[in-house]
Amino acid sequence: MNRITPILRQLEVANRSILNLIDSMEASDLDISLGQNKRNVRELLTHISSIYKADVLIMNETGQKEIEKFYSGHDPQTSGQIKERLTSNFEYLKDSIRHYREEDWLVVTTSWWGVSYSRYEWMLEILAHTYHHRGQLHTALSMNGKDLAVPLFE
Repeated sequence: MNRITPILRQLEVANRSILNLIDSMEASDLDISLGQNKRNVRELLTHISSIYKADVLIMNETGQKEIEKFYSGHDPQTSGQIKERLTSNFEYLKDSIRHYREEDWLVVTTSWWGVSYSRYEWMLEILAHTYHHRGQLHTALSMNGKDLAVPLFE
């Protein structure tokens, strides 16, 4: 086991629960608003489904223009498209880091906006980012009358 194994395990838990939350939704739930001047559930899920790939690109010092190009081509609209993108981007993350050795996790990289973290810290950021938005999704659905029997933690 290396230092990333537990992070990947927790990302798998998060990913599974997000997929289960999507499965518990009706198509109309995608239009639930998260508040005035805030995203709706569809926009939140579109963002969540981009995190794994976008944040790996950022971790690997992809420039602003390339990141913007990624986001502009990432616009799933249906629950099925969102689930497919979430799953494929999670596989992208796992494939991208598979070859890293222990010392690779200590390498500091810098985002296009100037934040520098070790790759290990970037993985913690991906985990925190995913859990944060999963919590938003769960709260939005719960506050709109969805009876969710989806465990968020093991």
